[in-house]
Amino acid sequence: MIQRVSAALILLGAMACGQQDSETSTPDSVVSTQSKWANPRSIPVCIINRSEISAELVNDIKSHVTNDYSSKVGIGLVGWGDCTTSDRSAQMIRVTFSRYHNWSGHSISAGGGLSMVGASRYSCGTRCQAGTMRIDVSRDGKYPGSGTWARDFAVKQTRATAVHEFGHALGLLHEHERTDAPGCGDYDEKVRNSDRNVYVGSFDSNSIMNYCHNNELTTLSRGDVAGLKYLYPSLNNSGNERPTTTPQPTPTPRPTTVPRPTPTPQKVSTFGPFGHNQSKVLMTIPKSEGSRVSFALSVDVENHASCDYDHVVIEDATGWRSSQFCGRKSWTLNSLVTPVRVIFNSDPAVASNWVKVSNIVRSVTSSGDEPAESEAPAVTEEAPE
Repeated sequence: MIQRVSAALILLGAMACGQQDSETSTPDSVVSTQSKWANPRSIPVCIINRSEISAELVNDIKSHVTNDYSSKVGIGLVGWGDCTTSDRSAQMIRVTFSRYHNWSGHSISAGGGLSMVGASRYSCGTRCQAGTMRIDVSRDGKYPGSGTWARDFAVKQTRATAVHEFGHALGLLHEHERTDAPGCGDYDEKVRNSDRNVYVGSFDSNSIMNYCHNNELTTLSRGDVAGLKYLYPSLNNSGNERPTTTPQPTPTPRPTTVPRPTPTPQKVSTFGPFGHNQSKVLMTIPKSEGSRVSFALSVDVENHASCDYDHVVIEDATGWRSSQFCGRKSWTLNSLVTPVRVIFNSDPAVASNWVKVSNIVRSVTSSGDEPAESEAPAVTEEAPE
């Protein structure tokens, strides 16, 4: 959840989309069917910077998250020790507790984080420090002192963020970005119902994955549980809890063809201005152009006070890749499986005026050999200029 909340503004959250009672809401969700975990009953978790964070905070988040996912869904999040050298390249959930907030004073902020969607071995961005997930905490790595309003607020928001980010790590997407969601902020790019991103029921305002709530949610809703059981049917006790979806036709493999010539680099394209929490597709390579694509591109993002929350997601048929940055970032990506999209997500608190995309060089080929669903595309990142 890329979200920051000020205690002085907490009442404004109640003016957002309405919240339903969790015992009466219908089981609704939206999920990504890409990069699912092979064994949801035993998903390994480690912590990148455990020595920097108080045992109380780590144990509280561990207890809250593992109990919620285990008791409601049957998902096992195991380990939670220090990440080893080999862990840093393994497909597992690596948590970085980013020491970001100031939890002292009369007005504090809490919450905020980022995660790869589904099973991944890649870092989620600059402040993730090789983690696949980032959860923002205080600069001293501790909760505020007992008996204070600041502690209650910080604990609640940090727990909510953790459950939200683990939802992403397991395959849940943002509920408020569904096409049937009511208005909440500026979201140009919606998550559309497809064979890759599946709507489970209708919009669930009570979802922990929904930004449009009153900041009181800290646990999975019935809709979130239904989405996870759809992704991992082995967790269904009755075996009949999957929603009805329209079957997707099996595509016919494309014949092998001669690679298309590499075009001249495209000129600079500028996008913006952006609102808070706004998403925009910067580039799309459809499947009709071929089954695999390799390309290079540069993205320039306006520098501003909170641009570390701006990030680009590169999405192909096998999974997602994201990176946070200010200024310029250059990528070379090889053998991605179409369709491919490059998406910019703006900071939730500070609007970006512009984003520029340049130096796009791509070659598209057709092939009948598709990689396994959980296989990640090769990515080479160059140092910022």
